[in-house]
Order: sequence, then C-alpha cells, then structure tokens
Amino acid sequence: MPNYQIQTNAKSHFVRAGNRILGAYGSSFWRSWVYPLYTPSGYTVVENSPFDHPFHNGIWVGQNPVRVGEREGNFWGLPVKRSHDDHIMKKMGRMDPQGEPVAEVTDAGVCFTLRSTWRDDQEQPMLDEVRTVFLRALPDANVCDMTSRKTATHGAAEFPKTKFGSICMRVEPRLLPALGGQVIGCLDGKLQRGSADEVANTKTCDAVAYENDVPGLGVYGVCLMILENSVSPDRRGPWFIRDYGLATVNATQSEAIAVPVGGHWTAALRIVAYDGPIRAERVAAWRV
Repeated sequence: MPNYQIQTNAKSHFVRAGNRILGAYGSSFWRSWVYPLYTPSGYTVVENSPFDHPFHNGIWVGQNPVRVGEREGNFWGLPVKRSHDDHIMKKMGRMDPQGEPVAEVTDAGVCFTLRSTWRDDQEQPMLDEVRTVFLRALPDANVCDMTSRKTATHGAAEFPKTKFGSICMRVEPRLLPALGGQVIGCLDGKLQRGSADEVANTKTCDAVAYENDVPGLGVYGVCLMILENSVSPDRRGPWFIRDYGLATVNATQSEAIAVPVGGHWTAALRIVAYDGPIRAERVAAWRV
C-alpha cells in the first residue's frame, strides 16, 4: 500500500494512504473519537451526532457510571440536553486530553496515542487513560484498531454492570435494517444475517457486521471484532448491538469490573470498513 500521510484540519487528523483517505481522529473539550472512517471506495461507515443521540460520536470510548470511592462520574453522554428531564445528563464527566494525539507514521499504518484524565463534574480526576488508534489500509478494506487502557491512578475504580460502555460505534444509517441493510453475526466461520436481536445482540460472535447493497453505490459494510479485554479471555462478546446503529463491545454488560489502585483495564476493538459482500474467509483474514 502507498505511503501513509497525516493531514490536520483544526482538531481533526486525517490519514491518507496514497490517494485513499482512511479516516480521521480528533478530540474536543469532552472526549476524543474517530470520524469519519471510509471504505476503500470512499463510503463512510460511521455516523456522527445523530439527532436523538448527539453523544454517539463516530467510534468512541464511553462508560457510565464510573465510581472512585464516594464519587461517581458519567462518561457516556455529553452535556447536550435532549429534554427537560433527560436522565442521561447527570454527573457529567469529561475525558480531559493531555495535549494533542502523538502520531507515529510507519510503513504499516498510522498510530495515534492520546493520554487523558477522566474528571468528574467537579473537575476532580477519577482515572487516567491511554487511547491508541491505529489506522491502516488493506487491498479490500480500511482498518481502525482502537485500544483503551484505563489506570486507577486516583483510587480504586469500579465500573458497575451497565449497558453504557465500553468501546462504541454509531453505524452509518445507509447500512441499517431500516434502509434495507442487514446485521450479520459471524461464529466459527459461519455467517448469519437478520436483525440485531436475531443474530448478534448479547450473542456469542467472533465478529459482527452491518452491510447493505445501496442503490448507486453497491455493497459495502463495516465489521467489528474484539481484540482484547484484559478482564476476560473471551473474544466473542459481550456485544450490545442495535438495529438503529449503536454497536458496542461492552465488558460491563453482564458484570461489574473492579480495578485496584494502580491497576489497569484494557479493551480493544477492530473496526473494518469494507467494499463488496462480506464472506467468512474475509473475516478470517481481517483478524490477522
């Protein structure tokens, strides 16, 4: 693949591989995220700030609640109220970036590293995080690996059982079932297509994909697979997958996670933006 380059526009750091644009990584006052992420043909597979969930930002890390001692922080939503009684916008914390992402460009791709301090609604530190985003190009796809390593620097940290975590993606609407797309679950080399609840949500899957044959564009999609979860050897879930486009690998979906002082919790997700129909052998190749 041709040489990799970075082009910066304000807070967005775009990655190119020759004439191909892969996607961008950046941060705001509240958090950092990947948006957009393109297939090789240039079709984005992620949505940013949908009308009903403005805090679903491309590919991001979120968690609610997080507890350190008697303190509690909400690192899922963003302070954009959707109604007068919006239950999500409480105890809003932020992921305070410690400078700009540090980029390393190699023949293999571009890796961004960003250190952040997670602060509660009183601006007091709760934990420290190192986020890495690695973008690279394959002949048939563009790949984004996102890793979040959280350290309980400021006291023992508890991540209670919740549906609001851990590495998340908001899928481009053109790939959704409402517009003719399908959710695809992959397990042991077999693909199953249908709705999110039928094939992927809370189910055991080696990978999960959204795909559609879009008029005028053809078939393309996005595939997700778990790379790491330091609290469990299982790489097949837990998944929280919705037809409306929220796709998460959520380590806290069924049980809480406790991290002692100085301890770590690491989670990593691979997101593959691809052209053409998915096949089991393509999924196997993307796992390498």
